Amino acid sequence: MKRTYIILLAALLTAACAGDGDTVSPTPQEGEILFSGSTAGPKVRTSYEETETALRVNWVKDDLIGLFAESGGQGLGANFAYKAAASGAMSDFTAVSRINVIRWADETSDHDFYAYYPYTEMAAADVTAVPVSVPAVQTRSESDPLATLAAHDFLYAAARGIKKADDAVNLQFKHLFSALEIRLTTDLRAKLEGVIFRCVSNENAAVSMENATVDLRTGEMNVSEAVVSNAVRLDCAGNTSDTEALVLHLVVTSGHAGETFEAVALVNGKEYVFATVKAPADGGIPTGKTVVVEGEATLDPEDALPVIDLSAEGTANTYYVDAANTFYRFRADVKGNGKALTCGGLSYTEEDLRIEPKAALVLWYSCLQTSYFPWIQASPVVLNSVKFKKDGYIYFDTPETFVNGNVVIVAIDKELGYDQIEADADKRITNAEVLWSWNIVFSEGYDPNAAENCIVKGDYTFMGRNLGAVIDWSQADIKPNQQQESVDLAWTSGNCYQWGRKDPFPGLPDYTSGNAYYMTGLWFAPAYTPIPALDRGTFEAWGREAHHQIIGNTKATVTIDINTMLGAGYRSQDAFDLGRTDPHLWLYKNGNYLTDDAGKAAWGNPSKDAHGVKTIYDPCPRGWKVMSKQAWFALTDNEQPADAVVDVSKTGRGIWLDGKWFFPLTGGAQQWHNSDGSCAGNTWGGSCATYYVDGPDYYDWGHVCAFVTETNFPNDETKRGVTCKSQNTYSDRGAAVRCIRIEE
Repeated sequence: MKRTYIILLAALLTAACAGDGDTVSPTPQEGEILFSGSTAGPKVRTSYEETETALRVNWVKDDLIGLFAESGGQGLGANFAYKAAASGAMSDFTAVSRINVIRWADETSDHDFYAYYPYTEMAAADVTAVPVSVPAVQTRSESDPLATLAAHDFLYAAARGIKKADDAVNLQFKHLFSALEIRLTTDLRAKLEGVIFRCVSNENAAVSMENATVDLRTGEMNVSEAVVSNAVRLDCAGNTSDTEALVLHLVVTSGHAGETFEAVALVNGKEYVFATVKAPADGGIPTGKTVVVEGEATLDPEDALPVIDLSAEGTANTYYVDAANTFYRFRADVKGNGKALTCGGLSYTEEDLRIEPKAALVLWYSCLQTSYFPWIQASPVVLNSVKFKKDGYIYFDTPETFVNGNVVIVAIDKELGYDQIEADADKRITNAEVLWSWNIVFSEGYDPNAAENCIVKGDYTFMGRNLGAVIDWSQADIKPNQQQESVDLAWTSGNCYQWGRKDPFPGLPDYTSGNAYYMTGLWFAPAYTPIPALDRGTFEAWGREAHHQIIGNTKATVTIDINTMLGAGYRSQDAFDLGRTDPHLWLYKNGNYLTDDAGKAAWGNPSKDAHGVKTIYDPCPRGWKVMSKQAWFALTDNEQPADAVVDVSKTGRGIWLDGKWFFPLTGGAQQWHNSDGSCAGNTWGGSCATYYVDGPDYYDWGHVCAFVTETNFPNDETKRGVTCKSQNTYSDRGAAVRCIRIEE
């Protein structure tokens, strides 16, 4: 069991700044003394805020304090309740009762005032015996993690020798107890049940207590009649990490000079000591300050939370995730499927495929949009949970509420965080190299391998959705026959892929016209980046703003010219490497950009069984690959489907193949919105275009197949025909991908 030994660290909390709460001035009764409350340090208990340098706290309107007043040996008020008139760092206080009001004895005598917070009727009339407690069991609120401090801290103040004046009596409140900040990491991720802070050198130490009293005149506590304990337990819920500390707060008594304490993590009913500390001999735990205790607990593997290994059955460039609040991982020490291959001019060994990342970052993420305005910005992955670990895996968490969408994660060769990445004017990373990247598709409850989600036709099994689609047609809120059709229906279309590349670009933003290339004016659905250096800012179209975009809204901010970057005589391997290091940039040439034998085989070439081989650049999940031309012909009965008809009233934006399989309109390769900065023409505008791999010969071209609707669909009700088509297209264009199942 690993133990970390540190000395208690003390940090004074800074004073609170004024809040924006109620500022109405109180109206005191005739002769009533007005009190103003502030603190030497921060106020506690009522309203907590965590800043970069301190825990900052404010009064909340109607907070109650208890007041005692004396003059010339006579009591002027005993435990009278006064309430805060305003919220903020300072507040005036006025009497709650019209009877229990403190008034000046005369104009010349000295007056002594004593106050405490929070008010309790149990204080009675004895200023020397106000009841106080530090519970032995405290509870952390997930919705307000600092509420534990607010619930159990105690403030007191004294103002002596005060003569009558018009100004309010200023009460400088002080803390009676101390705040403990626990910073816990574990070597394995685990569900935390609580933490214990206990004194191990003195079992009679009053670290917590019930029914003690405090003398407001001196601040001294009396624990002779109290029930005391040498420990405080904080019950809590949360997941620990081996990379970032879980920060917890609780209240403890001060003092205990020279005593030794241990901090214990409670996991799966077991105690794990993660820190042993010693209070300073000159005063012990300081009163009214925050003490920091940090350490790492080494857990038994059986007590760790389970992790789902997405790559357990083999690696790939795309993985599907379907559950909220779940821990995932995948291998990140190998490219693609990690298998050596020779296919035409494309050849690599397993040694060529090994990579040694130093860190992992989310490059961009998109999420399902459900309304035309505004754009939603929610990450399908918990951004700060994405970590590359020494075991060669990238780990990440999904949030408690599932977010449908896509995430691209990059592995880089430097130990850099999001804020440390630097980029040039083209938004290319300059201080690290992207070694590889992966697309994680988040679709709640969806398994692409389940039989009910697959299309079987001939000797082929097709994925029921385009690659990257996050919902089915049945899950969309369809609004037929409207110019502004269902926004979420566009999320059945999947991602856009540049021929021969593994990394996706976001799909359609929405459907607003009969031509699929005509959208809101944004080139792709919003793709948000947490990397400041790659943030292209905000783009607006038709009143819709997309913030923190990694992909721009003009040709210059979407593409990089491959001839400019590599020179006219580049090899396909140079293009592969350029795409690998810049997975968020379109490689533009306005022609075939992969022209030698290696480039022609980028997505493999069908073997004798007409399925083909899977390359490391194939974007499909394990067990799937980009479909072959033979598979396309099988799917469409040699491009003559018997029942491929459009029913606008039912689907809005797609066709039903054989009356049961939905293919959304995605636009085509030649006129995919964004492929080359041109939206002219609508030949492929109303089409369900996807790539296929041709063979057995190799060609310079990309290859696309589609269900093509007639011109002016669906605005002209007479134009309802659908034809099937396959053709070559420039390999720098874009289209969707439909995968077929293969044996690997």
